[in-house]
Amino acid sequence: MDMEEIEVRNVSKDFLDASGKPFHAIRDISFTWVKGENISFTGESGSGKSTMARLLIGLERPTSGEILLDGENIAKWSYGQWRSHRTKIQAVFQDATGSLNRRLSIGHNLEEALRNLTKLSSEERKKRILELMDLTATSRKLLDTPTKNLSGGEQRRVALLRALAVRPDYLILDELTSGLDLISQKAIREVLEAYHREYRCSYFLITHDMKFAYRLSQRIYELESGQIVNIGQSNIDINSQERK
Repeated sequence: MDMEEIEVRNVSKDFLDASGKPFHAIRDISFTWVKGENISFTGESGSGKSTMARLLIGLERPTSGEILLDGENIAKWSYGQWRSHRTKIQAVFQDATGSLNRRLSIGHNLEEALRNLTKLSSEERKKRILELMDLTATSRKLLDTPTKNLSGGEQRRVALLRALAVRPDYLILDELTSGLDLISQKAIREVLEAYHREYRCSYFLITHDMKFAYRLSQRIYELESGQIVNIGQSNIDINSQERK
């Protein structure tokens, strides 16, 4: 049986600058992200972290190289192919407003994701949402709260719950705790830890926060000018949250 993984092979991504000249956002990057494993990408702004996230989720296509999901090259997928795999891989970006309908309540936003991406019945959708709220220690009373009333940090947490609701195998998290207060950061970290222990969802964290990276990841890649310049190892077992 083949190992479930995402393999990035010699991927580069070029863009045009303001003068029309090409520049390398990502240069010849290779790594493997195995299901059940959490990894982090760190580095200064402009180092290529978010470009890598957009490549993994299909929002950009590589200029060269391959991105293989369980052996299939996702860099060539059509919109329809991507849509059919959205229960396999999800992403939450720093600006959560784009993934949420501000006119709907929190509960309706969560159910909308399940309605669009799964074949669950109405009763099954409601059951899964309640199970998710309980698992992540989120009050069920919040389900009736209008999304437009939430703070930026709260919207980001709801966007995270929305992505988790479909139970993806892989989840890309772009600067999820950036700009949040310590209480909000802790709440998001605890949601991720609880969900990983229950479902073995694999996280790809993009962050400036090295403490956050080492808390949740087994491997930490440091990027500089679009290239991997260092790979760190963490000895934290996220399943027990104890050091080995």
